[in-house]
Amino acid sequence: MHWKVKVIVFLILSAIVISYPFFAIKYFETEKALKITAKYFLGPTFICLCLFGPRFYFKKVKPLDSYLTQSKLKEKARDIFSIIIMICYSSIIFCGMFFSLIITTNSFGKSQLVIIRQTIIKYRPEVTKNGRLRHYIDISNPYDNDNIHLEVYREYKPGEIFEKEMKYGQWGILYSKE
Repeated sequence: MHWKVKVIVFLILSAIVISYPFFAIKYFETEKALKITAKYFLGPTFICLCLFGPRFYFKKVKPLDSYLTQSKLKEKARDIFSIIIMICYSSIIFCGMFFSLIITTNSFGKSQLVIIRQTIIKYRPEVTKNGRLRHYIDISNPYDNDNIHLEVYREYKPGEIFEKEMKYGQWGILYSKE
């Protein structure tokens, strides 16, 4: 199989992996998963891409480049810029995959059932670039008094009670599939 086909298959599979928890799990805590991703996966991912990205670029991508400039300086600048952009985008894709895998694997195995009955601290509606309205609330965690930021499916008012049967998963992240 040609390496371009492999890259396209990889991008399709990563899109499926990244989008899965957003369809399968209705409520989940995003901040803890982002912290875990940043703390344990961002650095090693970036380092590996810095080590192997230039080799991939010069071995696979650069030989296909038919546009050669007369200036060596322009050529080197273009190579450096291409490698930096490739490393940045690849880091984003891999961190998105790790985030989604953390959310997905959190719901596997043993989960501790809890009933959340907390007062809403803050409500924030946001409109996506596609014009879809999303609702976010902040509540206090009944166990450690940290703020929990959740996406919900209706409008709430600050001071209103949010009541939901949820679970703490393997990563210690609050979620609910119902």
